[in-house]
Amino acid sequence: MRKNIKRGLNIAIALWIAFIFCAAPSSAAEKHKVEKGETLEMISLAFIVSIDDIKKWNHLERTAAVEGDTLRIPEKRSQRKALEKAPGISVSEDEKKLLARLVHAEAKGEPYEGKVAVASVVLNRVEHDEFPDSVKKVIYEKNAFSPVGNGSIQNKPDQESKKAANEALKRKSVHYLYFFNSETAESEWIKTRKIKETIGNHSFAM
Repeated sequence: MRKNIKRGLNIAIALWIAFIFCAAPSSAAEKHKVEKGETLEMISLAFIVSIDDIKKWNHLERTAAVEGDTLRIPEKRSQRKALEKAPGISVSEDEKKLLARLVHAEAKGEPYEGKVAVASVVLNRVEHDEFPDSVKKVIYEKNAFSPVGNGSIQNKPDQESKKAANEALKRKSVHYLYFFNSETAESEWIKTRKIKETIGNHSFAM
């Protein structure tokens, strides 16, 4: 009788431990110390995770980031999605051509690496929860890319633009959500983005 009771307790304890681990978020986390002027939206974009996930992982009810706080950041959703797709993002032939046309229109005259980075911005948006989920939808999103509005998206791409688009598709990670020319950009909002790299005349930002 006692043996059965003890066995039952052991099973109950094992089930309770399993429940705790299953209920907890399953992905790894890294830490980020909030800098002056940062918002949860900025941190969400920088780490490619949703604000809701950041709040859940840190048991936050407030929607504001506090300078000096150390936040736990869950594994990037886009990273998990990218790992499921090998190699790169699966797109149609028409979308590959469209991506090359955008690269040509946006980055003509820019260094080759800048062309790859422009294509990567599109692909990174596809992987991000807050943007459309296909190359075509991202490119044609309202006011997203000026070549769509001025019609230059229809121009035939050169070979380097095609090569840059294909290379971006083969890479397993991309790092930027935005790019702009700081001298010609009319949007003041875009200039508030956190710049990660400058290639040629383009600044690439989160």
